[in-house]
Amino acid sequence: MPKPEKKNGGKLAEISGVLPKHKLGPFVPQKQSTLFLALICAVVSALYIWGYAHVQLTTVTQTVTVFLVLSVGVMGGSLLVGILYALLRGERIKDETDFYEALLNAQSELGEGLIIMEEDRIIYANDACRTISGYTSEEFSAMPSFLLIVVPEQRATLAERLRKRIQGEVVEEQYETAILHKDGRRVDLEISIKKFNVKNAMRLVVIARDISERKKIDNAKNEFVSWVSHQLRTPLTASNFLAEMLLAGDDGKLTIEQTRSIEKIYDANQRMISLINSLLNVARIELGTLVVECSPTNLAEISNSVLDVLRPQIEIKNLNVQRIYDREMPLVNTDPNLVLMIFQNLLSNAVKYTNKGGITVSIKRSAQNMLISITDTGMGIPKRDQENIFGKLFRATNVLTKEIEGTGLGLYIIKAIVELFEGGIWFDSEEEKGTTFYISLPLKQNCCSLREPNFL
Repeated sequence: MPKPEKKNGGKLAEISGVLPKHKLGPFVPQKQSTLFLALICAVVSALYIWGYAHVQLTTVTQTVTVFLVLSVGVMGGSLLVGILYALLRGERIKDETDFYEALLNAQSELGEGLIIMEEDRIIYANDACRTISGYTSEEFSAMPSFLLIVVPEQRATLAERLRKRIQGEVVEEQYETAILHKDGRRVDLEISIKKFNVKNAMRLVVIARDISERKKIDNAKNEFVSWVSHQLRTPLTASNFLAEMLLAGDDGKLTIEQTRSIEKIYDANQRMISLINSLLNVARIELGTLVVECSPTNLAEISNSVLDVLRPQIEIKNLNVQRIYDREMPLVNTDPNLVLMIFQNLLSNAVKYTNKGGITVSIKRSAQNMLISITDTGMGIPKRDQENIFGKLFRATNVLTKEIEGTGLGLYIIKAIVELFEGGIWFDSEEEKGTTFYISLPLKQNCCSLREPNFL
């Protein structure tokens, strides 16, 4: 591998000054201690000699001469000690610099780009950055802003995240983004950003990994899932229609046993259609093809419509439903179909995982947002599972033990939808006591095609 360029290598001492100290062993500290001890001994010896000699001297000239000789000796010894200490310190700094340079070289060989930035200006880039982006370290240093190579549609988002990071706000440390290679092609990256200080000057460290091949594989997989789902949905829709006809008696009266059998077929068919629809939504989300059509939407009406559909399950479990809506409910410019998916998922989960007690649905205005909360008194989410609850295909362990049906895709989908609307979703939960999900939706939203979730 080629040696790191001098332009960047010269900044390694500055970089190493804020990294954890590398322990080079006891040799250097022992040398320093020996030098300091030698200096102290020289001074003490000089004072002892002076104390003994000056009483033996008979003239002023002899006294001054001995004093000057001792002073020159001590100063010369101090100078020599200082020179030796500086040489040893320089050796230690060089060793540390070489150590960090070796680490950076190893990181480059692993294909990880490392960038040091002052605000959004690059002051250091390792060799892997050239492989990833096509730009040399000199070209990086000449750029007025790192944002110039970020794809246009993600520059504003990245700039906002950098601003928050610089100001010390709590933000995610790892994201996915994309840059434009020097030859014009798009390169997908997974990046991590950390902040540190060098002599009261703030710096940002960016670790970048090229995930273009992985994204291609993921896209191919999602396209396959989308194609298969479309092919499956057509015959399932037809069989669902035929089951409805039979249950309605269009082809003659059925016996009780025949009715029960067809009802089981119909229910299984509905579950398959629901699963396929979820898979299609996930594929659309990750391929960026989910179409959004915004219009003035009444959140209370959507909530009530979902609760009406769920009424049979609510009555079977004898659950109490409480609705807390603002009297003057403002309309939200959003996609009613996607908002319907949010309420369907959260309310059906609340009913499914609650056996006694009740459910409370609250919709209130908070500044320029609508705050939705759905509270149940059900099973709750175990503490160990809470950090993964929005993951794809993830289901809580206490749900699995009770064999309650589910796909593990619902929360993943609605989180992506809420992020599309530039809103927020979070929850409070305690096992065996219940869960509250909160959703904040802006009253005015910029509706566009949904891009990949968790993008930078």
